[in-house]
Amino acid sequence: MSIIGEPTTSEEKVVTRFTRYLNGPMGKTVLENLDEGESFVLQTSEHTLRITKQRGRAVVKLIPFSLA
Repeated sequence: MSIIGEPTTSEEKVVTRFTRYLNGPMGKTVLENLDEGESFVLQTSEHTLRITKQRGRAVVKLIPFSLA
């Protein structure tokens, strides 16, 4: 993901969107049910993401298609 500026690729946009959602009020319940360091995989029709709780926040990473 880009360090500076807005996300440019579709993958960066998906990661940014899920990160904002999970760390916002709507994702609070999800984070409350995860232990620190715990993760889960979320698969959409186009992307596979690993969500990990680190320091009380959701960290979203894209899993490359070849590894999914």
